[in-house]
Amino acid sequence: MNVKKWLSVGVVALCGMAGVLSGCTCLSGCTCLSGCACLSGCTCLERGAAARELFNGRDLANWYTFIRGRGVNCDPKGVFTVTNGVIHVSGEEFGCLTTCEEFSDYRLVVEYRWTGAPNLGSKKDKAPDSGILFHSTGPDGGFGNTWMLSHEYNLIVGASGDLWTVGKKDRPDIFVEGEAGEERLGGKYAIHKKGGRTVRLVGNDRLCRSDIARDWTDTYTVRPAANEKPIGEWNTAEIVCAGDTATFYFNGACVNRLTRLSPARGKIQLQSEGCPIEFRRVALSPLPR
Repeated sequence: MNVKKWLSVGVVALCGMAGVLSGCTCLSGCTCLSGCACLSGCTCLERGAAARELFNGRDLANWYTFIRGRGVNCDPKGVFTVTNGVIHVSGEEFGCLTTCEEFSDYRLVVEYRWTGAPNLGSKKDKAPDSGILFHSTGPDGGFGNTWMLSHEYNLIVGASGDLWTVGKKDRPDIFVEGEAGEERLGGKYAIHKKGGRTVRLVGNDRLCRSDIARDWTDTYTVRPAANEKPIGEWNTAEIVCAGDTATFYFNGACVNRLTRLSPARGKIQLQSEGCPIEFRRVALSPLPR
């Protein structure tokens, strides 16, 4: 029997005819959904697992707002609004839109775009910046009176898919481990490298996406990443959380991986951080346990 051909047929059967979602490639050359283990080592989604739309396209049901200095569901300036099936985040005040529920073991897909409107306040001359905070835990405003302690998939021009730990030095239970090379961005921040040394991040630290431009700077005129859409067009951020690991995809490309993290369960937050941004889809698919 042709073993390679037999393996390819088996992988096709496992992955189905689902089409491109995660961008990983199996031995057969097919593209898989996220969630079940393929022979090639990629991650695929169990057939029949339906995505749950956390944003219903009409209102902010099952979410609540938290604004720094105001608290829960007190948003008089309309930082978070819904119009024409899109969540608009003005960035005028720092805060977040938070799920009422906690989640673990899932694939999260978020579609977002920068509006092109000017950044505000302290972010005026900085790169457009927001984030998806996942496995969020503890009290609202636990970090800087603004966000819950969590892990962040950074949404920022030129570096979307960077990981930030949203923690405190006196909370060693909030941490992330990943693989990195010896090179550091600006001599400071670790850069993800598959098979590299293990780095452990606590407090408020960063693990940059593997292909980040080595001259990246937090400035408004920074170049977009190679696979990033222009301002005003929709980008797709994807987080696959399996147990105490997480893999980050950006527009279909794997850009970062966390080999161990704590906590491994929690709420999801969408940031308001001085930069106008819109979200049109926030979809979560459970992974098989």
